Amino acid sequence: MKDDHSFYTDENYIDEFLDAIQVAEMWEVNKPEAPAGRIEALWERIDASRKACDRQKKQTCRKRLYNYTAAAACFVLLITLSFYFTGREEVTPKDTDYTPYKVINRQQAASDIVIIAEDSRMKIEDENSEISYDRKGTLRVDDKIVKSAHAENPSMNQLCVPFGKRAQLTLSDGSKLWVNTGTTVMYPSVFSGSRREIYVDGEIYAEVAADAGKPFIVKSDGLEIVVLGTGFNLSTYIKDDMQQLVLVNGSIKVTSNGNTVQMYPNQVYTRTAQESSLKAIHNTEPYTSWRDGVYLFENEPIENVFFRLSRYYNVTMVIPEEASGVVCYGKLELKEDLSVLLSGLMQIASFNFVVKDNQYIIQFR
Repeated sequence: MKDDHSFYTDENYIDEFLDAIQVAEMWEVNKPEAPAGRIEALWERIDASRKACDRQKKQTCRKRLYNYTAAAACFVLLITLSFYFTGREEVTPKDTDYTPYKVINRQQAASDIVIIAEDSRMKIEDENSEISYDRKGTLRVDDKIVKSAHAENPSMNQLCVPFGKRAQLTLSDGSKLWVNTGTTVMYPSVFSGSRREIYVDGEIYAEVAADAGKPFIVKSDGLEIVVLGTGFNLSTYIKDDMQQLVLVNGSIKVTSNGNTVQMYPNQVYTRTAQESSLKAIHNTEPYTSWRDGVYLFENEPIENVFFRLSRYYNVTMVIPEEASGVVCYGKLELKEDLSVLLSGLMQIASFNFVVKDNQYIIQFR
């Protein structure tokens, strides 16, 4: 009498099982060369083995062949799927050429918030207006429809915020952008394809809606940021000598000059023409407080404070070339008139100022 486990060594049946394994291994190493004829022959051999079972071993044989047939069926299914997936060409999304939109942006007036959509141009008079797109691409300002949706043919839009003003923008996926003064954001009315991509020249604070299957990508000159869902502040004015990215929460990847850096909360990434660096910080508020109309300063040279104020209020400040050596700590409420604000700042810092032809001339004491 044969042992109860003899079917594991019965060459009449084990060959089919081993052949199925060999075919499956071809799929595992990503070499789908197994011809259809070989798979068909495998099924024929399994069927022939089934018919060859004699009646005296009917129950044992059925159990044996059920195991082999089920395993072979799984392998054949895997191989079939591998042919399907490896046969498909992976489509790489094309990079958007933002050059034509940059040319249009340079033609804008310097005093109005403007939305450019296709051939239309809309002025936004109130900087506190809520600008938003729904999932169909319908544009609303203060919950009033100003442009109907064309989701079947989404257009590239621009939000141009001049110096001295700020704006808030909700994109079609629900991501929210706080757009600082002197900033242009380029974005589609509706995100289509496998990723969500925008272009930024200036400064934004972003709260990105999470979508693991469609990463959010922010591009600027020399930088690419890949986001899955997070909050961060990006300062990337083309005219500045420095680009700066601060991560508040979540995780992002930054690529510049072919080098990719993974960022985590409370880190700041800085890039200049000469180098780039990543460091930890204990407080992100000095980098993001501008969205609430407040500037926080920690050990900040007063020259930098003047520079940020000139940009925020859209004025020219004439500052002595020689460094003052004065550093600032504290908070400035940006809702006040600039002259009033500077008069208060004079009480704690050694400088005077005069206003002439919309220029603020600074003199250190």
